[in-house]
Amino acid sequence: MSKKRFLSSILSVVMLLSLACSALAVGQSGRYIGNSTINGSIYRTYYQVDAQTRTGIKSISVSGTLYEKGTFGAWQRVSNCSNTSTTSNCMASGNYNTKPGKSYKLEYSATFNYSDGRSETITGSTSR
Repeated sequence: MSKKRFLSSILSVVMLLSLACSALAVGQSGRYIGNSTINGSIYRTYYQVDAQTRTGIKSISVSGTLYEKGTFGAWQRVSNCSNTSTTSNCMASGNYNTKPGKSYKLEYSATFNYSDGRSETITGSTSR
């Protein structure tokens, strides 16, 4: 009986540690080099991607791809946009008239090339 309790205790500790490690990994994923952010938005007649940073920058490149959910549930690419800037802000937008009752998804990314030679790419998505 004590062997079962010992094994049960060991298994409980292992499970607890695995959950703690997962929580730490999730918490660290939002840290970026230059306090850089990216945001995507879908409106009725257009969509846009905005990126900005507070760190010295050489360039920012942003891109976005708009998808529409088809009749059978598959996402179909309907439009895309991109832009590059050498300032701390960069915005790209595209025109697309969304249809009432349809679902849309915008996938976007920004690559930040910093003055100190480092770079990073941040991605995201939003739905409507």
